[in-house]
Order: sequence, then C-alpha cells, then structure tokens
Amino acid sequence: MNRLLVLAFALVAGAAARAQDADWAKVVEAAKKEGSVAVYSALSGPPQVERMKAFEKQYGVRVDHFIARASEVTERIRIEQVSKRYNGDVYISSPTSLPLHKKAGVIQPMMNVPALATLREDLDGDGNGVPVWYPPYGILINTNMVKPEEFRSWKGLLDPKWKGKMLSDDLRLAGAGGAMFEATYKAYGREYHEALAKQDVQVTRNNREAERRVARGEFPIYFPQQLPYALALKGLPVKMIVPDEGVVYALAQFALLTGAPHPNAARLLTQFMLEPESQLFFANSGVIPVVKGIAEKTNDDARPYMFTKMFGAGTYEHQERLLGIAAEIYK
Repeated sequence: MNRLLVLAFALVAGAAARAQDADWAKVVEAAKKEGSVAVYSALSGPPQVERMKAFEKQYGVRVDHFIARASEVTERIRIEQVSKRYNGDVYISSPTSLPLHKKAGVIQPMMNVPALATLREDLDGDGNGVPVWYPPYGILINTNMVKPEEFRSWKGLLDPKWKGKMLSDDLRLAGAGGAMFEATYKAYGREYHEALAKQDVQVTRNNREAERRVARGEFPIYFPQQLPYALALKGLPVKMIVPDEGVVYALAQFALLTGAPHPNAARLLTQFMLEPESQLFFANSGVIPVVKGIAEKTNDDARPYMFTKMFGAGTYEHQERLLGIAAEIYK
C-alpha cells in the first residue's frame, strides 16, 4: 500500500512538473514573439549589462536598457504612467521605492518565475518585486595615499586629516548616498553627519568618474563605492574597504510596470537573471547573489566580500524623513 501511495504521489508530482514546464514554454514562446523588453534601472552596472547581452543572444529578444539615477528613472516612469504611453516593462529598484509605486498603481503584482523556489531564505524583499542581486558598497581608497587599516570603521571618515580630500555620492538623494546616510545615521546619530559635513566633502553624481579621480590621486577617498566597479579597476592603485560594521547595500528587485507592453519578455528576463550561470557571473563580478549555493562558488577576488556583514540600507519607512534630515545637514 505504501509503495502504491509513493508511486501515486510521484505520478502526480511528475504531471505537475510537466504542466509547469509546458506553461513556461508558452511564456518563452510569447516572449520571443514580443521581441523586446524595456528595462529601467538605477541599480544596474557592467555585470548586469553583460548578462542582458547574453539574454539577447540566447533568446533573440532585444533589451532596451535605460540606466540613470533613481530620481531620473522615477520621473520617466511617472510621465509614462500619467500619459498612459507605456514603454517600460521592468523596473529595477529597491524596497525603498517599490512600496510607494505599488500604492500608486505603477507596478503590477510580483512576477512568478520558476527560479523563485531557489532564492535564499534570508532576503529582505518586500514582496513587491523579485529579488535578483545585492550591490554592496564600501569605501574606495587610493592605496598609495591611504592605509586600509585607517578605515576599520565608517567613523574613519571623520579623521581631520581627510578634511577637503574626500569625494562622496550625494547623501541627500535616494540611491547609494541615501542608503549610506540612513545606515550611518541609525548607527551613530545626527552628530556623526554633522561632523562629516564639516569635513568639506566634495559631492559628485558621477560615480564612475569619481573612481578614476581616486585612481589618479586627485582624491584619496570616495564613498560609498560599489564593489563591482571597484573590482573592475584591478591593476590600479585602488581598493574597496569594507569597514568592520559591514557594507551598505541595496537589494535590487525586478518589478513589472503597469501597462508593460512585453510582460512575457519581462518574466523571461527575470528568470534568466536568477539562473545559476547569471548569479555566478554576478557574484564573480562583486554582486552578492540571491540564489542559494552561489556565493560559495565565487572566484578568489570576489569571495572575501560575499560573506561580509550587512551594515544597513535605505528603507521605505524612513527614507523621506531621513533624506530631509540629510538636506538640513549637507547644505
């Protein structure tokens, strides 16, 4: 009897799996007919662009990838939604903004893709988008000008000898700067930022140029620095430092925009980004993966960063209030 039950369960499970495979095959076919997918993102970099090219090659579906600051992406989406001239399909964002977009009706329910079953259990997603990667941020130093041990803590930025010698992303805006402001504000309070403001930090919104300026020795320090960009500078006199408290981070999630003209291609791209090959590619590039069992397989350059502490990130609940405080401090 037990053997009969086991056999029956196996037959049912097998039939369900075949049905799921058949359903997904229909999604793939529909995506190919749609022919393209438009992606709007403030959390993409070279590794993501590279995998989107691989997606195009594998499926013949073109990816139109618009990358800008979070505020610029949000404005583009707002205009499309108000005018009902829908062009965007996938919005890559973090839990700081997706709840607001969900309330406004800008994004649809979370996409269902087969790889959801492989996600790590410790993710802090909000259920509004599909988690796909974690960009970690630390402090970039010129190794000819700064000793790594000088930044065992985020408080190292307050050392008077660095006054007027540091570059920073804008801490008053949503994004990497805003995430760092929130993490450090929660840990150290307003006093920390009032002291940092007195350091005469030069603000930039061009993080890629900031890295080069540190490599050239114009500035010894830039923060917060995204790890994939730092690893791409291998051979130059720079290094991303992770303070003992850990990295500032953002969880990138894929959300389906309301009115998306290519919903099947959006699902197919999301699935592709969660497959082991893509996740390992991200991890080796310095992006913390969201799929179980990938971080352990990374190369020697990236592995030391894969298991670091998570210091903090921007949150939807506190972002507006804290960015207001940042604007008061960093005038």
